[in-house]
Amino acid sequence: MSDEGRRVFKMETVLGLVAGKAGADVSDLLGYLAQRALATEEEAAVAPMAKGWLYSQNPAFMQCGEAEGNYDDWMKKECGRLGDNVSLQPISAAELAGISVVLDKIAVLKANVADLEETVAGLQAQVKELTPFKGQAADLEKKLGQSEQKVQSLNGDIANLKKELAPFNGKVAIDEKEIESSVKDIVSRAVKDALKALPVAAAGAAGAAAAEGGAMADFDAPAEDTSGGVPDTFGFGASGASDDGFGF
Repeated sequence: MSDEGRRVFKMETVLGLVAGKAGADVSDLLGYLAQRALATEEEAAVAPMAKGWLYSQNPAFMQCGEAEGNYDDWMKKECGRLGDNVSLQPISAAELAGISVVLDKIAVLKANVADLEETVAGLQAQVKELTPFKGQAADLEKKLGQSEQKVQSLNGDIANLKKELAPFNGKVAIDEKEIESSVKDIVSRAVKDALKALPVAAAGAAGAAAAEGGAMADFDAPAEDTSGGVPDTFGFGASGASDDGFGF
């Protein structure tokens, strides 16, 4: 067997691995046998294989038995039988193939856990920074709710106005000329009615004067008194008992 890559360990260290002990020296031995740095949980996975490797390389270790009773006495007895040191070589790649897959998965999981812990730490820092603003956020949410209620109320008012305006949809405002024409018609009828109320002789004279003078063509000019039956103030003045502007 080649001595290349071999390493000498104290017998106490190797016997500690056989007895299932932990410690810095046993961790160093396990790391050497597995040819990689091992965390505590990884050492627990490698230890059974490492013991099997020791038994296969040095069958004398299989005769150690269990470290029952006083551990120091057991250690002294076995060192006297096996010697003070032992030369070992790493576990072969073929033997490590299966355990390496497990160790690689453990390493990936540990890396993921580390990333998550870093992320959580970052989030906790952000939460700590944002804590003073929680009160402001709550106040803003309250104001937002009030604003939404106002908007709903205004939308209701708008809907009611639309209902009130609905009957007027399609209606066209009366033209000013139409209004003026309507007023003239009303006044004309009023004058005719007033003439009808006069005595027959006075009404005939007033009708004749209206025909000759074109009184209906211009309501601003007073009718000419040709018979004495209608007062000079007949028209749109303030004469008359009711001062209604029609002269009677």
